[in-house]
Amino acid sequence: MSLPYWLVALWTLVCGGYDLIQRRIPNGLTLGAQGAALAAYAVTGQGWLDVPWTAGLAGWALALALTLPGYVLKKLGAGDVKLFAAMGLLGGFDAALITFAVASLFAGGVALLWLAAYRWFFLLELPLSRMGISIAGVPEPKGRFLPFGSALAAGFLVALFGSGSAPLPF
Repeated sequence: MSLPYWLVALWTLVCGGYDLIQRRIPNGLTLGAQGAALAAYAVTGQGWLDVPWTAGLAGWALALALTLPGYVLKKLGAGDVKLFAAMGLLGGFDAALITFAVASLFAGGVALLWLAAYRWFFLLELPLSRMGISIAGVPEPKGRFLPFGSALAAGFLVALFGSGSAPLPF
């Protein structure tokens, strides 16, 4: 496995972790990655991950097409759009498709768990209090309550290491 895959994976983890903790993704991470990808395309004709520039541009366009409507409807933040655009530019069209599919499934699963916990939390309160465990209630899920950038990071890691183009190191 080549060094660029590990650098992109590290960048992905930093972006996902930052979004999970801070609920925002800095422009330096998203736009910086897009600039680095564009520079690689301009110099070598291929991206960091040996993706042809046409596939990178198609991945970038797909990422914008899939996330801009969510941003316009105020369901996604601008950082999520820029992060996914950078991922599409770095990984290409196929990686963007895999990333979005995995991220959507992951975020949907988390949302369903959160909604179930909110709705059925009262059933756990009494048995846990009898065992001496006091827990706060689950906050009501409303608005943008999931950091989608973290789900995108998980999806991009699956696309990077689970697609067969870059074998898992174990």
